[in-house]
Amino acid sequence: MDGVCMRVPMRLLDGVASWRELDVECGYQPEDPYALRLDFGAAELGAVWLLSRETLAAGLRGPAGDGDVHIAPGDGGDAFIALGGGAGVALLTTPADALARFLSMTHELVPAGTEASRIDWDRCIKEFLSI
Repeated sequence: MDGVCMRVPMRLLDGVASWRELDVECGYQPEDPYALRLDFGAAELGAVWLLSRETLAAGLRGPAGDGDVHIAPGDGGDAFIALGGGAGVALLTTPADALARFLSMTHELVPAGTEASRIDWDRCIKEFLSI
């Protein structure tokens, strides 16, 4: 089964009070049912972030996240995403309704709570044992 892909406009805090517009490709594959992919493309030197679908869903309702990824609703229908790493923290803002549409598309493919049934556990064990 094919996944879903949606371009979402985001703004990256690029200084004290300046923002840079980005066109981020959000992707989801049923074979990796817990993960979402944010691909920032060439604008950010090919940066790709993986985050949990559950964290995104929770972050649209209230502050959520742990470690390097935090998501929270903002004012005026926006959502904030903070991505942390060795080089610091990137703060993004994006329309929450766009993220909600993307999340809804993923739930049409794999309803919440059914993710574990989509994983090929035999393949995972074989790959693990071959390391």
